[in-house]
Amino acid sequence: VKNADGGVKITEEVAKSLGQIVDRAGKVGDLIAEIAAASNEQAQGIEQVNTAVASMNQVTQSNAANSEESASASEELSSQAAELANMVSAFKLSAVGRAVYGTSLPHKNKATAALPNNNVKGTKSRVAGGWASTGFANNVKSVSTKAVNAEDIIPLDDDELREF
Repeated sequence: VKNADGGVKITEEVAKSLGQIVDRAGKVGDLIAEIAAASNEQAQGIEQVNTAVASMNQVTQSNAANSEESASASEELSSQAAELANMVSAFKLSAVGRAVYGTSLPHKNKATAALPNNNVKGTKSRVAGGWASTGFANNVKSVSTKAVNAEDIIPLDDDELREF
């Protein structure tokens, strides 16, 4: 009977220990589930970061292409500006031009307009009290010293500007 009572006590202690083991195994299972959920969240976060990096890469490549196009256009524009400056530098305002545009260039009273020659025999035409020499045959006619109003040359009506 004593041995049976001792066996019952031992069995109760073993049952109690097994209950604790089951509780702790459940807690370990819960911890493993939480770790799995955290790992899934991290994987989703990494996926979002990868998507953002890929998007930034695409934008960076687009910006680089746009920068190259802008640099090319800027270089072209600079070349055209230099060419235009060379073309404009070939022209000089005559006394007539000074009177019309109100500029004061150090010229004599005789009106002279120097235009590019282009290997065409020049002509002289009577211009406002002087002679103008051109490089183009029959291009210079009588020049008036009448002041020009900008609105007469460039229309500023809303109706005409709508087409632009």
